[in-house]
Amino acid sequence: MPFESDSLRDTSPLLSIVVAAYNIEGYIEEALESLLSQPHIDAMKIIVVDDGSRDETYAAARTIVERDRGVHIELLHQENGGLSAARNTGLAAVRTPYVGFLDGDDIYLKGFTEAMIPVLAERKWDVVEYNVKIIDDDGRELDEIELVNNATSGGHPMDRAALQHFADTFHTFAWARVYRTDLFDAAPFPVGRNYEDMALVPSTYLRASSIYRIPTPLIGYRRRFGSITQTAKLRDMQNLRVTGQEALARCDGGEMDDFWLAVFDKLFHRACHVCARVDRASFKQASETLTAMAVDHRKMREKLTERSGREVVELAPFDLNVRADRSIHFLKGLVKKVLRRSLDHHQRERRPSTSNQLSG
Repeated sequence: MPFESDSLRDTSPLLSIVVAAYNIEGYIEEALESLLSQPHIDAMKIIVVDDGSRDETYAAARTIVERDRGVHIELLHQENGGLSAARNTGLAAVRTPYVGFLDGDDIYLKGFTEAMIPVLAERKWDVVEYNVKIIDDDGRELDEIELVNNATSGGHPMDRAALQHFADTFHTFAWARVYRTDLFDAAPFPVGRNYEDMALVPSTYLRASSIYRIPTPLIGYRRRFGSITQTAKLRDMQNLRVTGQEALARCDGGEMDDFWLAVFDKLFHRACHVCARVDRASFKQASETLTAMAVDHRKMREKLTERSGREVVELAPFDLNVRADRSIHFLKGLVKKVLRRSLDHHQRERRPSTSNQLSG
């Protein structure tokens, strides 16, 4: 459907959505249909990047592309490189002034384009953020993540107050926002690193000069077993430390130190959460990595005090809290083992059959 811009009918796409897809054959059709069914679909371009899937994800996506006759969807395929590599590939193909990101097992909700496209058509906002619904494997609503409330809605300059609000709340999901495309350098997502959004989104906010906030859930984030947000590895701890070191390196005694110290604090709390969830064999090294992050913070506190006389609040004790959290996590794991058996059966039922693909 054409959309209105500056009181004139405009058919040039404003927004590209980069969809990263890997081994999600049972979800990719729903993800793409959640975009194609939007009323302002002609204002969008959809760029799907199959990241070397080993299942039928690419075939399922190609079926949707053929049904769409390639009008709105561009389908790319690459060797497996991870989520960041897939997003970078998709971003390199973007030719619209705005870009958003969708993981291939998530969906946009009804009303996404009706809320988003008029805002983008103003061409004055660098970042547009919105709320999130958490959904289960069958699309049922589980919870909501509030990035925006009615008091903070609408357009604002990206001033220190806005930046500090972001750092204090620290909802860094790349897919909970739409961005002006030129905020990004080439290949901005750190390849090979988990929690890549935490590494990129804070610096992207610093590049922006304006933000528009929509106090409505516009995306459905699917919480399912087996995703990187449900498991933890020693590498996750190492990645978080690197991102934390990058945040601390931005502290130079200037006016943005509060921002980067708040970012580090949130990264450290996430690392505590992850440390409590690594396997038994990795826990000692994970704990050592967490301690190393605390040392990184202490050294920066000392440097800032020496340089400018500024006193930075030290991190709270964390060891006992991590161990308590770990005990609770393993108790919950016993329950999840039972649920996983049911999920595996459900996943097999969702896989598209050959006959369904041919009929599409």
